[in-house]
Amino acid sequence: MQNILEVELERIDEQPKLGLAWVEFSAYALGINLAPRKRSSKPMPFIRIFAVLINLWIIYSLVAFIMANYQVSFEAYVEAVLLTFQLSVGVVKMFHFQNCLESCIQLVYATETGDVLKSLGIFDLKLPRKHLLSQALSTIIVESWLIIDRQVMFFFKVVCMPVVYYTMRPYFQYIYDCYIVADEYCEMTLTYPAIVPYFQWGNHEYPSYAIRFFLLQSGPVWCFFAVFGFNSLFVILTRHEAGLLQILRHLVQNSTSDAVVPKHLRVNYLQCCVRLFARIARHHNQIENLFKYIILVQCAVSSILICMLLYKISTVLDVGWVWMGMIMAYFVTITLEISLYNLSAQIVETQSELLYLDWYNCSWYSETTEFRFIIKMMLIFSRRTFVLSVGGFTNLSHKFLVQVFRLSGNFFLLLRNMNNK
Repeated sequence: MQNILEVELERIDEQPKLGLAWVEFSAYALGINLAPRKRSSKPMPFIRIFAVLINLWIIYSLVAFIMANYQVSFEAYVEAVLLTFQLSVGVVKMFHFQNCLESCIQLVYATETGDVLKSLGIFDLKLPRKHLLSQALSTIIVESWLIIDRQVMFFFKVVCMPVVYYTMRPYFQYIYDCYIVADEYCEMTLTYPAIVPYFQWGNHEYPSYAIRFFLLQSGPVWCFFAVFGFNSLFVILTRHEAGLLQILRHLVQNSTSDAVVPKHLRVNYLQCCVRLFARIARHHNQIENLFKYIILVQCAVSSILICMLLYKISTVLDVGWVWMGMIMAYFVTITLEISLYNLSAQIVETQSELLYLDWYNCSWYSETTEFRFIIKMMLIFSRRTFVLSVGGFTNLSHKFLVQVFRLSGNFFLLLRNMNNK
């Protein structure tokens, strides 16, 4: 028989979650089905192979352009370098999350359904105010999902800015050349600098210019799916973990309250809290194992991209506001992309530190010997806070985010000095 908390979790599970829905759709478009209970996995191999081939084809075209212009000046091919890095990271993420698909599916399912909170045993106890306690916990979960949706959809809007620019730029450029400037030889230009491979047979080109154009047009869309989908997945998982820690903190804070837990039930109640702590720790380790190496790649590439964007901004200060606006939109996207990892991980670490204080600050000194023993054990286990690492080298935090920006600034100064010589 379900307890009242599990009924609440099922109700929350049925509610629409816009941020998670877009993340699942973005992963699905890359051939990775994070929610098999909602949609079929039959077309996945075809979609995944198609996405990888198109991305590799676009990367080859960009690299060909870089090799053809690397002796001209860095400004001539910096945009191609930026897009090459972005697409390459997207391909790496596709392979990584496909290899860890089972873990991804389990984490997404546990997050969406609140599986960590089920069968804890707390609501099987004869507590006097079960409904009030259940309502307080469900409120924390609902507020957590509201925060997740706001953050994910804000990131969605930010990522859309450079994608829309790159997708629509050829059409606006064509209208400007043909109808405003009235250029006699106006033609549709490619979305971004690239040398697309093709072969000519008589008077025909294979693939045709139209096909090459629209394939290149899809490049920003693939970037959107990889950047938004996998980064937002990290936000969802870590924010949900922070919500679970908030729930555990609320339970611990009420463990010695006469109005919530009668004295003869407090040991059993505290054992349920310990069980929840163990589940959260297991959930945290799964997130850590899934993201720690891909975060290392992301941080390294983001540092390079921020450096190049700073250099690009410094070289185009005298150009039109439209071009500068695009660069700034791209810069904000990359900056927010790396910031989301650190800010979300910092929230988990902060909640973990507060949990340690809650274990100590409850009135354990006036409780039974068994109760005090459990508290002492949890103080030992909680001393090590929940942190998310960058490939095992360092931890994600506000401090590490500042170090990334500082490193990008140093690379920018080095690049500018080398180019001025």
